[in-house]
Amino acid sequence: MQVYKVKDQLYDGAQLHHAFCYENGGPLGPSITYFEGPAEVKDHLVDIEDRLANDFIKSANMWHFIIEIPNASLTETVLWQRTFISKCVDWIRKYRVKIDVVQDGDDIMVLNHEEHTLRKLSVSIATLSRFSGLIHVGININVGEGCPVPAIGLHEFTMHGGRFASDVSKVFADEYDDILRATYKVSEVH
Repeated sequence: MQVYKVKDQLYDGAQLHHAFCYENGGPLGPSITYFEGPAEVKDHLVDIEDRLANDFIKSANMWHFIIEIPNASLTETVLWQRTFISKCVDWIRKYRVKIDVVQDGDDIMVLNHEEHTLRKLSVSIATLSRFSGLIHVGININVGEGCPVPAIGLHEFTMHGGRFASDVSKVFADEYDDILRATYKVSEVH
């Protein structure tokens, strides 16, 4: 899997499509593309529950990740999504300050014991194109005004947030490659 950073931009949901990485100068095939920018998603919501509830996504600044896995089923894509979320949680736990981080399915929640608050750090969706499994994960850097849920940004609890996107992208890509290698080294049972 290739890791590729594209220019920073507003995420509005339209980026979640086949060959986003390739269209932006990166490799074609399995990839994790990342960029920084605000999020305003209303028209391109993939989550049916969110659309029916007239929900939206809004954040002043996030790390955005678009993961593409060729020929994946929806179940495989969700498993990769949750693997990526677990890699994010591992990174955050390594650099935490007086907080607890909890993975709740495809969400990352942050519990602050001093404030007795539980706030959402991430947004995430997994879907399919005709060619591949697609995942978007957004990790708040700075929530700003207008977020529809209690949320928190990386800047509120870590000084290492600038390394976050490149670190977790590399770790996830290495895990993806290692899992694929594991499938190649076995022989059939006779």
